Amino acid sequence: MQFSIIVPAYNAQNTIADTLQSLLEQKVTPEYTFEIIIINDGSSDATLKVCEYYSRFYQNIAIYTQENGGLTKARNVGASKARGEVLLFVDSDDMLPPNTLWNYYLVFSNYAVDFVAGLMGNYWEHNKTYSIQKNYLKGHKGFLEDKSLWVPIFANACSACTKAYKKEFLNKHHLRFLDGHHLYEDHLWTLSLLKYAKSIFLLDEVVFYYRMHPNNSVSNWKKSYLEDMIAVQEGILKLQIPLDLDCYYRRFLKDFDFKKHLIEQAIIGQGRDSLEEMVKPLQKVLETIPLQYQQKHMPKWYAFKDHSESGIYKEMLRIRRNRKIKRFAKRLKNPFIKPLKNFFGLVNGLWYRRFLNKYQCRDKLLKALYQSFLLLPIKKGKITFSEGAYGMKYLGAIKEVLLSNSEFFVKTIPNKTLLSADIKRMYHFAKSQVILIDDYHRPLFGITPRKETLVLQCWHAGGLFKKFGCDSAKNNKEFAKEIKWHQSYSYAFVSGREAIEGYMSAFNLKREQIKLTGNIATDMLIKNQRSQMEAKVLLGVNPKKKLLVYAPTFRDWDRPNFNLNLNFQALIEKYGDKYEFAIRIHPSLKPTIPLSNVYDFSLKEEWLVLNAADALIADYSSIIFTYAYFGRPIYFYPYDYPKYMGERGFYKDYLHFVPGDIAFSEEELLKLLENIPQTSQRVQKLWKDYMGECDGNTAQKIANFIKDKVEIENV
Repeated sequence: MQFSIIVPAYNAQNTIADTLQSLLEQKVTPEYTFEIIIINDGSSDATLKVCEYYSRFYQNIAIYTQENGGLTKARNVGASKARGEVLLFVDSDDMLPPNTLWNYYLVFSNYAVDFVAGLMGNYWEHNKTYSIQKNYLKGHKGFLEDKSLWVPIFANACSACTKAYKKEFLNKHHLRFLDGHHLYEDHLWTLSLLKYAKSIFLLDEVVFYYRMHPNNSVSNWKKSYLEDMIAVQEGILKLQIPLDLDCYYRRFLKDFDFKKHLIEQAIIGQGRDSLEEMVKPLQKVLETIPLQYQQKHMPKWYAFKDHSESGIYKEMLRIRRNRKIKRFAKRLKNPFIKPLKNFFGLVNGLWYRRFLNKYQCRDKLLKALYQSFLLLPIKKGKITFSEGAYGMKYLGAIKEVLLSNSEFFVKTIPNKTLLSADIKRMYHFAKSQVILIDDYHRPLFGITPRKETLVLQCWHAGGLFKKFGCDSAKNNKEFAKEIKWHQSYSYAFVSGREAIEGYMSAFNLKREQIKLTGNIATDMLIKNQRSQMEAKVLLGVNPKKKLLVYAPTFRDWDRPNFNLNLNFQALIEKYGDKYEFAIRIHPSLKPTIPLSNVYDFSLKEEWLVLNAADALIADYSSIIFTYAYFGRPIYFYPYDYPKYMGERGFYKDYLHFVPGDIAFSEEELLKLLENIPQTSQRVQKLWKDYMGECDGNTAQKIANFIKDKVEIENV
């Protein structure tokens, strides 16, 4: 497979070296090659010399020079010169991460798709750091089969540079950029893609870094931008795309382009003298935008209801006048409000935390607050989600179900140690009929809720493995403390029948307080399940090799830094031709990744990593119960078994309980991995015994339980 990377370049002497370097540092593999096509668009600086310097050393760089015709013309010329099967466009001040071509290759070599899109990152020039626009594709990944999602996703992901295109697809539908127009060109381009595309694949990886600096081409208003806006909007009307464009026009009119460029930069940012010459072009812009979208998405403060020339001019004057009034009011407030905000911010945050650290009194303070708020009446139907270390990762699905019921008042309390947050938290606890948590929860330590309030423990982990809660106490003092941690629980939810007795003793609950619903984490696993090949492609792993994931748990004596205690180099030397290796570390740990060819999936979604893995290497982590859904083999590497056994302990005899072969040394592990079967009956039995209630509907079951309990209480 050959890629053609098209780089339009105009007066980019200060940045194009970084761009070319990022292209030349792409992951090297025999499976694909790439050419770099530079279109020197009439540069008057040293851009051409920089490009020629690189071309002397790299045979895959071709340079074409033309008179200045603009970005879109340069892209079109580059596309006509391309010899590759797949095209990419990269601007001369931006960069690609080193695995971009590899990630594109994995998709195009395994699936028949028209184009592939990935995440955008930012490169901040002032401090030379990188960031990721995590919500760029709205969390979607893999095949995008539901066409109703296409416009909502790509309305905010319309950059031509975050995609790779089959040249055959572009040529078949004569897709070209709008010549002579620099701004908003990607809007028409992307909507044209969506009109003709049959299949799209989304990557959950950054494929492009956009350089953030004060000289970006769209940082300052130019008169020609109005012409660009008119041409692009006219082109969109002519497309007659058979998709709902509501999300696009919301982005264009309300969220970004029209508001930022036309209202803030042109009307407010330019002098009053320039307004008159803007009237007619603006009138033409409004004529190209369907009226129903203007009425729906233009806020009142810049709604152009009268499209006559006089009406548009009056509206522009009103916008400028209102903004001046707001700025004046803001200047009046700043000398008084800002110092007060800073003072209360210190009291609320830093001083409060110092006070708590000095006197170690947070538990008593929270309890006193709760007792005082008990004087208020409970609010029927009020349900409070109290975030812990995992945020709403597990509780969010339950919340979504409950929000569909208008009878409930749903509140989410963020996990913050602030005076104001603690006051609000205990107020909402006292007023709630139901409180949901998913881990140890410090604000409920030693709290005895009122009889009308249910505290539901939706424990994040499934199964039953290492001892926790009251069962982990080593003496009477620790046991008394554990009782206080869990005394507020009304009910706890478990994943399977074999886990019931363990949860009863861990949380000091009776049998009737344990409810069989399944485990929240498995909802995400079951509902998001993909083919194993698709999961591997999304992770950037070669689907032709087996993937082994090492997922050790934390050690209390080894946090936050963590020694992997596994020689990946030996594994790669022996099995690198047929296996890929990855690690997934507990979120509380900060390990050093030993080798560049070992994937770090610690921040990837657990359901995706487990979906892709052909085998799991574990020690004492409860991740084995979630992974058991796939019935694939698990290998155990408890290199510190005697110490861990003494510190923590297990509910069953570890050596006879674990559903896989055990290796106490690296040498033993190397031997065990010689031949990895596709499935394991022992792992399948583990799922049946300990995760048997998990069917992908745990959130719904818990929501139904809450509805039933609240209705009974209210009656």
